[in-house]
Amino acid sequence: MLSAISGLLHLDPLRAGDPPQAPGPPFLPEAPIEGPDPEEDDAIPRSRRADLTILVISAGLLITALAIVINFFTARSRDAVINATPIVLRSPVSGTLENLSVGTGMEVRAGQTLAIVVNPMARRDSLAALETDLRTARARLQDLQTRRDLRQQLVNRLQQDARQQRTLEISRDRSDRDGLGFALDRARKELAFARRETRRQEELFRAGAVAANVVDRARTTELQRDREVRGLAAQLAGQTAILQASRDDLTLRNNRSSSDPVVRLQEATIALENAEGDVRTQSLQVKGLEEQLKVARQEWQERSRARLVSPRQAVVWQLGAQKGDSVDAMQSVIQLIDCSQRWLTTTVAENDLNRIRLGSNARIQLVGNRDRLRGEVIGIRSGIGRTQLGDEAPQPVPINLARESEVKIRILNDFPAPPGEFCYVGFSARVSFES
Repeated sequence: MLSAISGLLHLDPLRAGDPPQAPGPPFLPEAPIEGPDPEEDDAIPRSRRADLTILVISAGLLITALAIVINFFTARSRDAVINATPIVLRSPVSGTLENLSVGTGMEVRAGQTLAIVVNPMARRDSLAALETDLRTARARLQDLQTRRDLRQQLVNRLQQDARQQRTLEISRDRSDRDGLGFALDRARKELAFARRETRRQEELFRAGAVAANVVDRARTTELQRDREVRGLAAQLAGQTAILQASRDDLTLRNNRSSSDPVVRLQEATIALENAEGDVRTQSLQVKGLEEQLKVARQEWQERSRARLVSPRQAVVWQLGAQKGDSVDAMQSVIQLIDCSQRWLTTTVAENDLNRIRLGSNARIQLVGNRDRLRGEVIGIRSGIGRTQLGDEAPQPVPINLARESEVKIRILNDFPAPPGEFCYVGFSARVSFES
């Protein structure tokens, strides 16, 4: 083929516009002329151009064949749209959008306040009633605390009186005991003297020096002294017990009257305990009202002023209201998108599912953008438009119905997603799957 082309290139065609030439004389050989032939010089570049043309055609055929082979082993999908997890921020109360600090395409962080809704018509009747109840309960608590303090002062004074009375009683009982002890010692001495006197009179009576009545009188005196000793000993034991009772803050003499400091102290102590119980009860009531008031104030603040806070890092997708607009309760004010959770769902021919598996890698080419994203297959569903769940007698599927399957791809976050382009959410894309 190359030789044929070379032969064609060597032909010298008749130039257009040249007059036909008359036939000349018969060809006679002439002597060779020194120098290169001009026709041979033109044949060399023309042969190179032909080789270059053939080389270009061969490369094009090779590239076309390679593209056909790659296309055969690669599953492609229809155009799909990138989607993301939406986050809708709604106004919890009705009111006016007082502050709006973000716009569409702005990136927000977790916990950032995006807008404030104010409701000046929020009622605070329950809050005012709780405030009144709390003031009344605090006044009652203060009154009970004052009474408790007065009773505490009375108890302190009665305790001092009781201590003084106890000291005096102990001193008196000790003095009485000591007096009985002295009397008992004297009586014992007198008893000993009476016994000696009785023995002396008996000896004199036996000697005939005294009469019998003298001996009887001596014996009677001894018996009296003996009874006195026993009586004083009993009194001393009783007084010792009384002294010990006084030391133990007890009494063995008689019942104490209501004017006794000890009795009054007992009554005042009981009254103080009751007062302290009333104070504790009222304190609990005040604490409960404070908790209720705290909750009521928080609820009133939520009704009168609500903050719209971003739950996590996201990008503002759409604004449902502008600053100064009136919004209703549960009205959508701001819609965010979570750029870390993007995906797209596309359709492929059912015959291409043999080259797609869960976890397969996917290349995502954005339409109208040079950026390429990577993804991973996370879901495959077939039978779209043909499966009738729960129907035991399904209708026959038309033969010419397109047999396509849905493939869901999770977009990997290894490529920066610009917030100003909404992380490519809403962009059209073509997906090719790596088998």
